[in-house]
Amino acid sequence: MWQSYSLRDVRVKIPHTIRRGQKAILKCLYDIEDDTLYAVKWYKGRREFYRYTPSEEPPMQVFQFPGVRVDRSTSNETHLVLDSSTIATAGKYSCEVSADAPSFHTLIAAAELQVVELPHHQPLITGIRSRYHNGDILRGNCTSRHSKPAANLTWTVNNEEVQPSHVRHFKVHRDPKSEMQTSIIALHFLVNEHHFEKGKMKIRCIAQIGDVYYTTTEKIVLSATYHHHHHNYHYQRYENDENEFNNVITTNKDYAADVNQYALQDRTLVGQSAGSSNNYISQVQGVY
Repeated sequence: MWQSYSLRDVRVKIPHTIRRGQKAILKCLYDIEDDTLYAVKWYKGRREFYRYTPSEEPPMQVFQFPGVRVDRSTSNETHLVLDSSTIATAGKYSCEVSADAPSFHTLIAAAELQVVELPHHQPLITGIRSRYHNGDILRGNCTSRHSKPAANLTWTVNNEEVQPSHVRHFKVHRDPKSEMQTSIIALHFLVNEHHFEKGKMKIRCIAQIGDVYYTTTEKIVLSATYHHHHHNYHYQRYENDENEFNNVITTNKDYAADVNQYALQDRTLVGQSAGSSNNYISQVQGVY
C-alpha cells in the first residue's frame, strides 16, 4: 500500500565561502505539514555534533567537535550558528530531519562550507620600471602572499585583460609550517605606442578568492618618448631605496597627483613586502 509522508523538501542553505573568524549561519529548511517534528540533527562529515529534539528538555544537545563552535543562544530547529570559524571549520555539513511517530520519516540534505584565510596585504607589483620607450620589453610580476587558498591573480593593461601569451602563472608556494599559500603571476610584452594614452599606461594586478575577497594594485607607467617631446615637465622624486619608481615624469599638477597616488601605493607595498618577496621575484627573472 502506497504511503504519503507530510515531511518533504528538506534543503540546506549554507554559505559557500566565509572568512576565517566570521560567523557561519547554516539553515535547514523543510516542509512538515501535518506531521510533528521529532528531531533535527547536524553532521560534519559523518559525525553528529548538534541535535534539536522539541519533545525533550532541554531540546538542544551539542557534541564537541574540533573547529565547530555552536552558538547556543541563536541556534534552534532551523538555524545553526557557528562562532569564530577556523580553517578546521570547513567541510561537508548535513542536516537530517525526522518526523515523529507513527511515520518517523527521515530526509537529509548536505552542502560544503569553505573557510578562507585572506592575505594580510594587497598584491605586490615588482620589476616594472616607471618609464618605457617604444620597442622596450616590459617585464614584471605580481605576488599575493599568505592566504588559504591562494588568491587567483590576473593582469589588466588600461582596463583590458592581458592576452594569455603575455602572462605566466607560477606554481603556488605552500609554507610547510603555516600551510599558507602564495601565488605569483608574471607579465611580459613588447611596448608600443598604442599602450599609452596621453603618455601613460595603467597596469593593474587583480587578486580574488571566491566571492569574499577582491582587491587590486595599480601601477602607472609613463612613455619616455612622449614626455621627451613635451616641454615644461618636471620630476616627482620618491625617497625609498627599495622601490625603483623614484623618477616619474609629469606634465601638469593633476597628472602629478595621479601618478603620486599610485607611486606612493607601490612604495608602501614594497616597504612591507620587499624582503619576503625577493625569493619569488628571482624565480621570474630571466624566464623570458
